[in-house]
Amino acid sequence: MTTLNRRSLIRAGLVSIAALGSVPMLGACAGSSGRAKVQDTEEGTASAVLRPLAERFGLDEGLDLEYVAGTGPGDVQNKLLSGALDVSSFGPIGAAVSAGAGADVVLFSPGLNNHVRWLVAENSSYRSPRDLRGEAIATPPNNSDAYRSAHLAAAVNGIDFENEYTIHQGAVLNGLALFERGDVEAIVTIEPNATRLVARGAREIATVDDLWREGTGRSEPLVLNAQGALRSWVEENRDLASAIDVLRREVHGHIQDEPQLLAELHEYYGIGDDEADAIALLPERLVDTYPVEWGATTFDDFRAQLDQAVELGIIDSLPEQDIFVDLGADR
Repeated sequence: MTTLNRRSLIRAGLVSIAALGSVPMLGACAGSSGRAKVQDTEEGTASAVLRPLAERFGLDEGLDLEYVAGTGPGDVQNKLLSGALDVSSFGPIGAAVSAGAGADVVLFSPGLNNHVRWLVAENSSYRSPRDLRGEAIATPPNNSDAYRSAHLAAAVNGIDFENEYTIHQGAVLNGLALFERGDVEAIVTIEPNATRLVARGAREIATVDDLWREGTGRSEPLVLNAQGALRSWVEENRDLASAIDVLRREVHGHIQDEPQLLAELHEYYGIGDDEADAIALLPERLVDTYPVEWGATTFDDFRAQLDQAVELGIIDSLPEQDIFVDLGADR
């Protein structure tokens, strides 16, 4: 009897809500015409292993993809809005902010579950984000999905993120430097950088996902972002967008089936061979970052994030249209 793992469920079209179809269907999608400028994987981010895995397993064969590098969280979203990218990571709050500014961004494929962590030094007396009120913390840029989710998760717990901390925002590497020099009491950072710090002795006091669940009572994982594009691009390149959607879920399926791949590909994360403790932690700490689901549960999460963001004054209003679309119905 054949054992059905997550990848075989994807291939069989049995994943919840938005089934992906079979291997022959994937081949048909891979033949989709058109060229797409897509976000390249970036060292020091959780997406760093995605392109290497796609190429290793031949999942991008037949797709004409031009990879465009970004400089970290926040930058790729700017590149999408400027036209330098057709497809990039984009979170629901960022999509709503863009809609308010006249840019109609739609999310069409899985991105990453939230992997933003709060860390303090090993000998720190702080035990929770609440203890850090009034203190200096390092964060990613305020236009990044990581920052926006940290802001939201704090707000649902009654914390005024931008006024109750002295925030030093900037590129991920800048935040790491501030933290390692002791210039801030805590760092709010993404994977794999959080895992590297934990392996060196830093103490994780909270995750944004846990704070969100605590503040809202929700049980499903908090989604950080998705694959986003301008709605006009998706409408004009629907077959290509659908093929990119399948590609992304196939890559995530490999990770779910073989989490040890994350340790094997540690150098793409920027983790050296000499960081054995960090390498050993990668499969356990990062595997849940890569979802294959795209459908009702994810869309409900997006709606919840946006509803809370409006209620708490983080964004002014809800977008006029849904910021997400399910291309699975096309297949």
